[in-house]
Amino acid sequence: MTKDDRDAYHWYQNAQNMFWQSPVWEVQTKFDEQFNETLLDEIYGIGKDIVLGKDKDPNNSIWDYSRPNLDILKQEIIDIVTKKIVQNIPQLRMLNIRGCEHFMGWVNVREPGERLEVHGHTESAIAATYYIKVKEGCGDLVLFDSAQAIDWLNNTLSSTPKLRERRYKPVEGRLIFFPSYVLHGVDENKSDDLRISLSTDLRKVVDKNAQNTVILKSWAGRMAKIKEWK
Repeated sequence: MTKDDRDAYHWYQNAQNMFWQSPVWEVQTKFDEQFNETLLDEIYGIGKDIVLGKDKDPNNSIWDYSRPNLDILKQEIIDIVTKKIVQNIPQLRMLNIRGCEHFMGWVNVREPGERLEVHGHTESAIAATYYIKVKEGCGDLVLFDSAQAIDWLNNTLSSTPKLRERRYKPVEGRLIFFPSYVLHGVDENKSDDLRISLSTDLRKVVDKNAQNTVILKSWAGRMAKIKEWK
């Protein structure tokens, strides 16, 4: 593990279902302070046009706007997440997941004293955050790991279920991502500056012609038993 690419995804090595055990990945990207400053200028321009009414029909997602550094970051996130998720989780390889695509993107700006409440994402597979501007004490990302609540050998609820809190300090230029079902929030910004990050929801791109793809035909045999079972 190199210092520049701190790939810290966490799961239990003997688990049968890695994707459901609250894995988390951290990757230090190639983007430096100058890149982030230009990215901030691009994002500020988009927001300003919307607030001033110059953008008469605002788009739903930050990714719907094309700007040089924003476009570079957009593709880099796809490349990193696809590589880490698809290559490292056997269950996804078996389902012939071809990669990931952005579903929705937005910018989080938290002033000193503000926090982000605990929440999850319901319409995507992966939640990711890229840190643009952060300072010491601006607020850890807090994730709630439910993996220890399950007896993974028997695929049942554990007799002593536990919910573990895991904390991640934001670092400029770092990308962190995890399954969207993982509950998470951000601590209070106790620094003297803004905490700025870009978050995105990603969906898995599935090869629907693959034999193991989870689509309706996978349940056809079970559905047929509705009338046939005695």
